[in-house]
Amino acid sequence: MALSLLFWWLNLNLYSTEPQVELGNAVFLKERLPEIKNQRLGLVINHTSLLSNGTPLLQALLEQGAQVRAIFSPEHGFSGLEEGGIEIQDSRYQQIKIFSLYGQNKKPTPAQMKEIDVFLYDIQGVGTRFYTYITTLKYVIAAAAAAHLPVYVLDRPNPIGGEIIEGPLLQLKYKSFIGALPIPVRHGLTCGELSLMMKGEKWVPAEIDLRVIKMRNWKRKYFWEDTQLNWIPTSPNIPSPEAALAYPGTGLLGGIILNQGLGTSEPFLRWGAPWLEQDKIEKALPNAALKGITLEKISYTPLPLPGKTMEPPYKNQLCHGYKIHILQNKEFFSLRFTLTLIKVLKERYPDKIYQNSQSLTLMFGNDLLAEYLEGKISYPALLESINRDENKFREQRRPYLLYK
Repeated sequence: MALSLLFWWLNLNLYSTEPQVELGNAVFLKERLPEIKNQRLGLVINHTSLLSNGTPLLQALLEQGAQVRAIFSPEHGFSGLEEGGIEIQDSRYQQIKIFSLYGQNKKPTPAQMKEIDVFLYDIQGVGTRFYTYITTLKYVIAAAAAAHLPVYVLDRPNPIGGEIIEGPLLQLKYKSFIGALPIPVRHGLTCGELSLMMKGEKWVPAEIDLRVIKMRNWKRKYFWEDTQLNWIPTSPNIPSPEAALAYPGTGLLGGIILNQGLGTSEPFLRWGAPWLEQDKIEKALPNAALKGITLEKISYTPLPLPGKTMEPPYKNQLCHGYKIHILQNKEFFSLRFTLTLIKVLKERYPDKIYQNSQSLTLMFGNDLLAEYLEGKISYPALLESINRDENKFREQRRPYLLYK
């Protein structure tokens, strides 16, 4: 009992050494609210748009007398409960119209903006290029620029850190709603920094009136656990910060027809297939690929889960594979781990994995991985190209960093 109390005291003191991160929405409410007095607001929000105490931003604004005229919701809907890829219809919150930006329209229309003077964007992302919330941010900025409306981006943490960059730059010929920006898979930017980069690099109209509201107390080295904020699942299949950290890598596995934990309670932290022989894989994975993690052998059956996924890879089939246990966030390079795993699978199961998957190419952002799987380039050449892109982006993003 005494030992348990000692560990509790040590953990309490470890977490109390750093102040809690203050989100951009709280800073906005305290310091910038007068700027939008008598302005008609269009909120780009969803279920993650909460103050640190759990109060929805929408509620806080209404209590302050703000004129909220419209809500714009991204993929998964205003509630965040809809399955990925499912079109969302327009709806209402009390008397406020909710316009879906993942249905008939992907960006606000001129008609929807007629009663709006300013946009506020406050949605928690996961730090990965292939996540549609940042595409929605880009489209909102572009629509606002065309309508000559300002956009406030209320900044939020990158839950997987602001220092590590992983993956190739997206080639514009593979631009899609899944990935619409020429950035790496894991970019290490906050949504505020990313919006500044969109403007500065002219990925959106440069004349946009963009106003980023910085957080307080956030540092580039922080992962989600360091913020002292409660995690809100950003979408049905990102239920935890650990899932977000694994996602830039294991999110790719569905593209080679491996189950990546979809249809289970631990998406992106499990992977397997009916044909996978665990001993073969374990012996082939080099120790360097397992930095910061351990792998646990498991067998599991992916099931259709309403609201999460109804068609997981190998639905209702017993899969053999592994569960990832993350020990050190800063040591776990999820994309590098996954590329090593794909290399092992290619060498041992060349007839089992897809060699030319459109979804894999769209997520990876270029054809390099497909060319490697097809034998057109070597694995060292794949890594060399990725390293070049990472180094290029590290310098390219430098002018837009808001935090140390």
